[in-house]
Amino acid sequence: MSFGVKGPLKRAQKLKEFLNKKKLIDNYLVPLRTKNFIIFPINKKILQKNLPLKDFEVVKQTFKKKSFQPRNLKQALNGKISRSGMEHLISSFDIIGSVAVIEIPEFLKGKETIIAEALMQVNKNIETVAKIVGEHRGEFRVQPVKIIAGKKSLNTLHKEHGCQFKVNLEKVFYSPRLSTERKRISQLIEPGEKVGVFFAGVGPFAIIFAKNSDAEKIFTVELNKDAFDLMDENIKLNNVEQRVQSFFGDVKKIVPEKLTHKLDRVVMPLPKGGENFLKEAFLSLKSGGAIHFYQFEEKESLYDKPIEKLEETAKKFNKKIKILRKAVVRSFSPAKVQVVLDVLVK
Repeated sequence: MSFGVKGPLKRAQKLKEFLNKKKLIDNYLVPLRTKNFIIFPINKKILQKNLPLKDFEVVKQTFKKKSFQPRNLKQALNGKISRSGMEHLISSFDIIGSVAVIEIPEFLKGKETIIAEALMQVNKNIETVAKIVGEHRGEFRVQPVKIIAGKKSLNTLHKEHGCQFKVNLEKVFYSPRLSTERKRISQLIEPGEKVGVFFAGVGPFAIIFAKNSDAEKIFTVELNKDAFDLMDENIKLNNVEQRVQSFFGDVKKIVPEKLTHKLDRVVMPLPKGGENFLKEAFLSLKSGGAIHFYQFEEKESLYDKPIEKLEETAKKFNKKIKILRKAVVRSFSPAKVQVVLDVLVK
């Protein structure tokens, strides 16, 4: 039972304006309407004499609660975790298809289920919530995660720029944060170009290029068999079999055997260690080709090391480079970011 202010329905607007001005309306409850009257719920009792007109009266009434849809994770968690817990909360997360991947600090370890359920409340498309349980590891830099709510599966279908990608987060690396980069580079590709994507994963760069550019051919190289098999499925799923040719194996072996001086453009979205394959990138390019080189770097230095590595490799090939663009593409940690350099090789 709560307090409300009752008045004739024809005076509802005047009553509402008065209560709003006094900040008295309880916005968590639904006003009650009848044929002739309206009752606004109020957040504290007021005296009859304080009402502006005689035909308004203070009454006791049971009101329905408003259904509340939080707009973000912090709103959904309001009142469910402590203030100090909210200060430790990492509210950013990745959504890959129907799977949300979130980082939960040690301080909030006992609140994992509450946080996961709040996340699903905010985004109705999320069917599974997984927490990060370690750093990217292994040869294929897969992020170890553990399901903490929802469906018990890390298989999902991710949609991006009109394309669909089957992804298994237990076995492959996938970053939705590179979505803008994939579209950006597709818009740089000139008609008739032959493009190489090293470390192609499940195929997002190559397939988006095929669907959003006039490239003649896109060649992919991938060593992770699970990722390669999913890429093969995704190529068929997106009907780009005629535009994308995939090679299973090591970039260091595939390029000398299949792609020497064949490409107009090379994309190198390796999460870590791409500098070890710059030789192959230069070897694969025709004269005047371009490289899109990604690296994780300290915020303090950013582009110094990548440029130095590019210049060293260019010297070995008796080539010159021109930096066309350099930018930060995403954060990785408080001290590190991922950068991209667009490089013309002459």
